[in-house]
Formats: sequence, C-alpha cells, structure tokens
Amino acid sequence: MEPEKEIGKWLQGYQPACILMTANELKLFDAIAEEARTAEEVARDRSLSLNGLERLLNALVALGIAARQGTGYRLKEEWVPFLTRRGAHSMAKWIQLSADHLPVWERLPEFIRTGAPLTSVMDMLSGDPEKMRDFIDAMHDKALKAPQAIAQQVPLEDRRRLLDIGGGPGTYALEWARLYPRLQATVLDLEPVVVVAQEYIRRYGLEDRVDTLGADLTRTELPEGYDLALIANVLHMYPAQTARELVHRAVRTLEPGGRLIIHGFGTDDEGTTPLADALFSLQIGFLTEGGRAHPFPEMETWMREAGLTGLKSFRIEAMPTGVLTGLLPA
Repeated sequence: MEPEKEIGKWLQGYQPACILMTANELKLFDAIAEEARTAEEVARDRSLSLNGLERLLNALVALGIAARQGTGYRLKEEWVPFLTRRGAHSMAKWIQLSADHLPVWERLPEFIRTGAPLTSVMDMLSGDPEKMRDFIDAMHDKALKAPQAIAQQVPLEDRRRLLDIGGGPGTYALEWARLYPRLQATVLDLEPVVVVAQEYIRRYGLEDRVDTLGADLTRTELPEGYDLALIANVLHMYPAQTARELVHRAVRTLEPGGRLIIHGFGTDDEGTTPLADALFSLQIGFLTEGGRAHPFPEMETWMREAGLTGLKSFRIEAMPTGVLTGLLPA
C-alpha cells in the first residue's frame, strides 16, 4: 500500500458518488438511454446550463457509464437496467436515498464528539409521504438479489409457512413464494408499510399465498406456528439487547424443526471487517439510538441461547452480504 495514493483516492471518493447522484436527480440517465443526444439537446429539454451539463456528461463518459457517439452522449447498454427509472433492476430510488443521507454524513464530527444520533430515517421521511414510499420501493429494489442467493445456500423446498419479520415491501416473502409454490407467507411490519407490501403482493399475483400483519415488531407478540422465520435488514436498527430479544422472539414463532434466517449487516468480532459492514455500522450509529452492524459471533450466541442448532453463517453476492441460519430441534 502506498499511503499517499490511498489518501488521494479516498479524498476523491465522494466525487463519483456526487456525479451519480446529480445525474440521477436530474433524470439524465433516462434522457440518454434510448439514443445518443447532444449536450445542447439535453440542456434545452431539461432547462439546464450547457456549461455545467457538458462537464457532467463528460464525467459520466470518464466513469464508463456513458459513451460518446459523434457529438452525442448515450448511456451504455449494460447500465440501462440499473440507472433508468423503469429499468428492470432500477437503483434510481436507492441512489436518491443515498443522496438524502449525504448531508448527514457531513455532520460526522458532531456524532463522533457526542455519540448521539444526528437524525433518524423516520425523521427524514415522516414529513414526506412520497419520500417514504420511495424509501420502501428502494428497499425492494435493493433486496431483489438476496432471496435467490440465500435459497441457493439454504434448503427451503420443504418449508410451508414463512413469517417475514419487519418484511417491508415483502420482497423475500414474494420471491420465495414465487420460487416455492407450496410456501405460504405473512409479511409483518408497521401498518403504513404493509399497505405498500399489499400493493407488491397484488403486483406479483400472490394474494392467495402471501398476506400481511400490521404491527410494531418490537412491541407486539409475534404469531406462532411457522416452520420458517426471516429477519432481514432489521437487527442493525436496534441496540444489542433489543436485537437479541427479537431473535429470541423470532425463534418462539417456530414449530419444532423450524428454521430462522437472519440477513443483514454484520462484522467480525472486532467490528472492523468487512469494510462495507464497518462503514454501515458507522452510518447507522448516527441514524439510530444504539443501532450497529452486530458482530456475527454475537448474533450466533443469541441464536444458540434461543435454542437453535446447526448454525451456519455465510456471505452472498448482494448488499448486505451477511447471512446466518439455524434450526429449532424437532
């Protein structure tokens, strides 16, 4: 490692992110997705400064996202599904969510001095129903790869009843129900969230096999009688004791032989790797009261305490990467 080069790389690291966020906010990716267009044409259509836009488009070319075609610019084909609003794997709302977090990151010294949360996701979204809906949609888009990746590592073919705890838009329940036609699922989350989940259920055409339960998962007694329970992207929102209690309560929903799956951010015992999870643990610290990317060994201890055996932990090609699972003895 050459420290000088590494420092220079890190100091410039925010610049590509800002370019991506700005192009996303201005809907530039949609403007150049179908055909090459000149900077003049796009500036006129979007009421933008030609001086600024041309520099931004050139930066997108430099990043390898767009290409020059004569005097025009066009989004490269492989990026279209991910960056356009209606792309099959659109990350547009996820990019916007990251942009919303940027001003909070600028207050990082304040968090380090005080240790107190700077804001919360709910505070950022509660006054704007459109942003709240975009946040939930972004959760769905971000989660789409994970259910398939987990299913390749964990045998789920024999499971019949799933409780998706804090399931948001129901992505995991819906994707697994689509994979396994005999699976019935319940998505449990706050009432305004399950209203959105119901829309996704109708979109998937799975009203006969996936239902919802509106409840506060930290206060409501969880229903029982399931042979599969999932906690995905939830535990990091809470301090260790609350997260531990949720794991124990999730296990109590299971019948003998039932399986619990935890998917989310999780570090090593020292909290320093993987890098993405360590960085996320810093971010969630200034967005929650005591939340963090809990270490894998600690979460495994909670699972054993709750009576699970045959524990398995692994990483998948998704974000986040961490998965833990175990069985309640029959």
